Amino acid sequence: TVAVIGLGPAGLVALKNIHEEGFDVTGFDQNPYVGGLWQFTEEDKTSVLQSTVVNISKERGCFTDYPYPEGISAYPTAAEVQRYLVSYTEHFKLEPHLRLNTDVRQIRFDDTRQQYAIEIEGKDVQFYDKVVIAIGGLTSLPNIPTIEGLENFKGKGLHSRAFKKPEQFAGKRVMVVGFGNTAADTATALANVAEKVYIAHRNGARILPRRVNGKPVDHALSLRLFTIQSWIMSNFPAAGANMFDRFIKSLQDKSFKLRPEWGFEPAQATPIVSNTLVDYLECGLIESVKGIKRILGDTQVELDDGKILDVDALVWCTGYKADFSMLEPRLDPTSRSSTASSDANGSNGKPLARLYHNVFSLEKPDSLVFLGNVHTPLSGFQLFDMASMAIAQVWKGASNLPSRSAIESAVDEHHIWLAEQASRRSNVSPGMVDGGAWLKAIDGLAGTGVNEYLGYGWKGWWFWLSNMKLCNLLMGGVWSPHAHRLFDGKRKKWEDAQDAIERMNE
Repeated sequence: TVAVIGLGPAGLVALKNIHEEGFDVTGFDQNPYVGGLWQFTEEDKTSVLQSTVVNISKERGCFTDYPYPEGISAYPTAAEVQRYLVSYTEHFKLEPHLRLNTDVRQIRFDDTRQQYAIEIEGKDVQFYDKVVIAIGGLTSLPNIPTIEGLENFKGKGLHSRAFKKPEQFAGKRVMVVGFGNTAADTATALANVAEKVYIAHRNGARILPRRVNGKPVDHALSLRLFTIQSWIMSNFPAAGANMFDRFIKSLQDKSFKLRPEWGFEPAQATPIVSNTLVDYLECGLIESVKGIKRILGDTQVELDDGKILDVDALVWCTGYKADFSMLEPRLDPTSRSSTASSDANGSNGKPLARLYHNVFSLEKPDSLVFLGNVHTPLSGFQLFDMASMAIAQVWKGASNLPSRSAIESAVDEHHIWLAEQASRRSNVSPGMVDGGAWLKAIDGLAGTGVNEYLGYGWKGWWFWLSNMKLCNLLMGGVWSPHAHRLFDGKRKKWEDAQDAIERMNE
């Protein structure tokens, strides 16, 4: 028996992938709906805005065996994503396995029964053999930085999680703090409503439109290009990072001309995807300013460059902190976190989770896993799908993890690597992984056949010789998640994968 905690995209695809391998799976969510943050809500919980449009195309942002329906734009709205998730639930007949409006209070391991005791508000304790935590534990609690004098600010202050209705700020002077995709979405949503919008930041970023030369910008990253870049990153990290940055900058410069005074250099690792941010900066509806140094009075904010501004509201787009308090302490993957990375400047003091491949618990890898803690330039839906395929094969016994000591050593090495990244870059996520190495490892555990048939062994050469057109499409065309359901392997194959890949590229 398996309990899946959280029924957003990660929980739904985990429930489906583990169930289809023969496990008895039940999914729990405190909300009355599936989809997690993709369902807009005015409640004080993380959700999309009503105006949200996704930052990754539908061709690259779908699950491995369920494409988006025909007829919607390349970049779906949040409402379309939510309908897609509901449709996914119905298509795979997951409804009987869902327990909505169910508040899980605590999860502990019962050593006598050798099962997980799940405490649910208003109900008896329930016991399960295995547990999937799919609530994005590394991004659970709103993070508001410590700012001198913040307690003296008399205007409205809120974290982006509570930002729901831009019209509530009509006629106000608003400062958006932070510089990621959430900050860009928040600032542009306010631009035509507020009297003045400032975006305050200490770090730079590349700015990408959703389309370049009429095509979705993420179609430019093929599997072949990703493979080459990953090899360079693994063997020549500095050169690889520079190569990737030059590639992203070339896409940026085809569409936008950024002004030096905006302070977007040097750029952090993750680009911002926005069609309108640069236009609003150019016409003055949004003004880019330095980070906040301190609060001087009721509405006065002093910036790092000494400039003083009067604002009526502060919106903190400054990310989240880890929260695994639902778990008993010995199961919390951050309870024995290394300080090597969290002490580095680019980590912002965030703890690291001791998880193998950022998925498997070190304490109980055969029965406890975590989804939503892997950050790399791929669609979250694809990451959740592939990770849960790997989990199912490991738990089924079709794939094996290394020894406990080897797992511990791998996590230690990963944390050292992450500390090096955080010492060179700003805003490094605690979930950051080496994308190429992670993908290869998870493909291997899931048994997708991608490593063999799109690799350089005899199977790879044979596939290329016998299916040259399809092989070139997979490597050089749109990098489709369906490739991971195309070949024979351990996980369930999707018979329509080739048709979907060809149709997608057409």
